[in-house]
Amino acid sequence: MSVAKKGRRILIYEEKEYIWWVREEDDDCGKIWLTVVSSDKSLVVSYRVGEGDFFIVSKGKIFQGKETSGKWEYYWYPFSASPPMVITPKFVRELLAWAIHGRDAEKCQ
Repeated sequence: MSVAKKGRRILIYEEKEYIWWVREEDDDCGKIWLTVVSSDKSLVVSYRVGEGDFFIVSKGKIFQGKETSGKWEYYWYPFSASPPMVITPKFVRELLAWAIHGRDAEKCQ
């Protein structure tokens, strides 16, 4: 089954299609989340936008070049500057580069 594209944005990174969207999550007290999914659903990451703890949730089968359990795993995101309050395609591209090629992910305790 493919990823729904209606109302979502598409980004091509290294010749592979990724679908991304930002929305308020009802089951998380209205917090806003960015979600990025590869078209084959092997990479699925979410990032909570705004103030607070800045972490990424890996929900897919691949993260930083390694197979995962497929269960939700939480990692600190290493910002080189202050975290974005507005999500742009540039940030989504940076997040994908880290989630695909990074090797330094530190799990949240």
